Amino acid sequence: MRRVFTFFLFLALGVNVAHAQYTVEDIRKSYASVKDHIALMNGEFPSEGIPHEYYHLNVEQNLPGTGPHHEHLWMYYGELEAEAIYPPHYLWFATKKYNYAAREYYEEYLYDKNGQLMFVYATNPDVVFGDIYEFRLYYDGQHLLKCIVKQRKWDEKSYHEVYNGPETPGAYIETIKMLRGNAEVNLRLFKQIDDVSYPYSE
Repeated sequence: MRRVFTFFLFLALGVNVAHAQYTVEDIRKSYASVKDHIALMNGEFPSEGIPHEYYHLNVEQNLPGTGPHHEHLWMYYGELEAEAIYPPHYLWFATKKYNYAAREYYEEYLYDKNGQLMFVYATNPDVVFGDIYEFRLYYDGQHLLKCIVKQRKWDEKSYHEVYNGPETPGAYIETIKMLRGNAEVNLRLFKQIDDVSYPYSE
């Protein structure tokens, strides 16, 4: 009986070890890398920096009850290794800025080459009326590694930390679920745009 228990214990540990692909430090390095890459993009290329390479979706509409709605989604991509003139792309980083009436939202999403979500940064005014919340979510695939939540009043400049840990606090479950859903929407939008705008080579 003990041998059977030990076998399943090692099997479970083996699955967890195999699952542990990224650490928070790995994700922070990847985030810094993509930010540095974007900062090099310059309209003066080739004399300076690197060329602009991203997809930009701009939505302007009037919504019932909230009025003018402005939404900007930037999708920065990388190239997968392939022996082709036009290697396939993957969504590397996305930023989203939008409003509902006077409420302003901002979100960032970091992905790996396999389309797995690694990191989310978001500011959100919907958790508690009059307060702005800041979320930092670190992921290893579907697994949440770390959740950091900060809060400030709308008329204050600095945030104070209200949660820092590996779980999803109950008060923020719906917001974090919404952000995770947005991350999947970004991937689908990117694929749809990339499939019709980029001349892949067979």
